[in-house]
Amino acid sequence: MQSTIHVFKLDEVKKGTSRKTGNPYEIHTAQTALIDAAGNVDTVGVLDIPPDLRGKVSPGRYTATFAMKTNFQNGRIEAALVGLLPLVDPKIKAAQ
Repeated sequence: MQSTIHVFKLDEVKKGTSRKTGNPYEIHTAQTALIDAAGNVDTVGVLDIPPDLRGKVSPGRYTATFAMKTNFQNGRIEAALVGLLPLVDPKIKAAQ
């Protein structure tokens, strides 16, 4: 499933140690908007950034690819980010 998103800002990384396993963890998130087909903001929320995309995300617009995965904390099946492709603003491209 693909959607257009706008990443506004990356949140501070949350680090800790799991009480259950004793393993260290990091949680990477971003303040993000889903963009509708007309180019307007549909909804705004927090997007989890998976380990393989950490360090590759910065503020801007993207075509985001999502897959259905089980949330390990609550057992719910949810959409999870699996890929990002930067979108180029057509106004900027035309000016070049």
